[in-house]
Amino acid sequence: MDERKYTILFADDEYWTREKIRRMIQWEKYGLEFLEPAVDGEEVLQKMEESRPDILITDINMPFLNGVELLEQVHARFPDVVTFVISGYDDFEYVKGTFMSGAMNYLKKPVTKVELVNAIVKALEAISEREQEKRQLVKAASLIQDREFSQMIQRDRRSFVPAISVNGKEPFSGMSLVLVKIHNLSESIHKNYQDLALFSYNFKKKAKELLGGECDIVFNNIYRSNEFVVVSEKPRKDLLQFAERMKQYLKDFKDTCITICISGHSYSMESIHMAYVEAVGLLMARRYCRKDELILGEEQEKEPGAVRQRFNKEYGKQLNNFLVTGNYAAVQQTIFESIGLADCEKEGWTYLEVKQTLRQVLNILIDFGLQEQVFGSVADVENIMESLDKIAEDMDIRALCAMMEDVIDQLKPEKDFVATDSMRDIVQKAAAWIDSHYAESLTLVSIAERYHVESSYFSKIFRQEIGINLILYITQKRIEKSKEYIRGSDMGLMEIAFMVGYDDYTYFSRVFKKNEGMSPREYRALSKEKKELP
Repeated sequence: MDERKYTILFADDEYWTREKIRRMIQWEKYGLEFLEPAVDGEEVLQKMEESRPDILITDINMPFLNGVELLEQVHARFPDVVTFVISGYDDFEYVKGTFMSGAMNYLKKPVTKVELVNAIVKALEAISEREQEKRQLVKAASLIQDREFSQMIQRDRRSFVPAISVNGKEPFSGMSLVLVKIHNLSESIHKNYQDLALFSYNFKKKAKELLGGECDIVFNNIYRSNEFVVVSEKPRKDLLQFAERMKQYLKDFKDTCITICISGHSYSMESIHMAYVEAVGLLMARRYCRKDELILGEEQEKEPGAVRQRFNKEYGKQLNNFLVTGNYAAVQQTIFESIGLADCEKEGWTYLEVKQTLRQVLNILIDFGLQEQVFGSVADVENIMESLDKIAEDMDIRALCAMMEDVIDQLKPEKDFVATDSMRDIVQKAAAWIDSHYAESLTLVSIAERYHVESSYFSKIFRQEIGINLILYITQKRIEKSKEYIRGSDMGLMEIAFMVGYDDYTYFSRVFKKNEGMSPREYRALSKEKKELP
């Protein structure tokens, strides 16, 4: 059965205002239909009879029938419609009659996208309280916030005018951005038996509750599902209190940690991308450990010293020499002990230092592997590097070191290992288990521990028996499943990415393109073209 579409009727006597609102949001993306707008109060009533819209947005100063009179008639004849008014009058006393008439919101012209999105979300949530399709509506309300607000933190996205107000009151000089990063979110979701959409909705609802009002923006970054962003005008002490309470709220989520970063400057909405960039910079400066961290921008600026270079040219020469001479034990000793990757937590490395060192070491290992034709293809190499980078983000040093050891093992000359029947059986069971649990957080360490075997030996036998590296096998399964979802459903690509085990859409898109030669969006378009062919 087709999902019912929820309809919106907009009324304003100004042509350009009608067209601006029509184009401000891609309504169809959210299962919403923007009806042909009305130009006066009489036409509103006519269209209400014909189309029975779910949401009415009307200017207060309308020809023939003013907004207050119009709303009185609308609510008498169509009591279920959700309404709110837009006005150029900056005088609440003038329009307070609209609230007596049942309008649920009041916005001043010119209406910004932030204000329109918040109003539509509020309307959908109100409808969901009385509709059977509550889950569908809650999801739509949550998604419209996430999609539209995520655009404003992306580079070169400036769809917001300066000096607008989040709460619809007076313009403000600036705001703070709070970034809540939930490392390894997919594992938490699966262990708590929630889907991403429901978790996202509940998180945002809780955040608003903790912030103590409706004047703040809270959204889930659609490009990185494990990031939630709060944009607020509240003072620093209130945001610190919010961060501590949010840490308590997320304490029940096992096997993960969170980072909360509060920007140290005030920003206008037009430069909110820079606030996000600052928060990500704070994230990179967090200690590399599996513990919750709260980082404040202003405090970070006061701390002396830059990021330490843990890797140098001398280490690079040593690694190259050991690889050429086949001294793989020395390769491991250099990486884990001399450079100190294995002790990075104890030595107080930052997340950025781990990422940089990991990339520098991998470049040397991969270059050698490509020269020796150890790896199957460049795509395989890139998948391995992407996987290691993602494991690093989970703040799991054991899994990271085990994966590095596995890469080093693959560089050694090929030789068959004599596997026992029981070990072959374990590998086959593990492969079958991955086939049905591909969406969970899977690492070499977690799978080896599941079957009570040593990770390095398990990896060798897995490659020998299955014919492919464990991480590449997991990647293939996830991409295969994502293609099935893309071809056979209308789910959003971000949602599909999470369903197959990726809580970072940007990362998923890169992996998909490396494996399929096209982006998920291009693959969907091609699949639709093939379906439409006679």
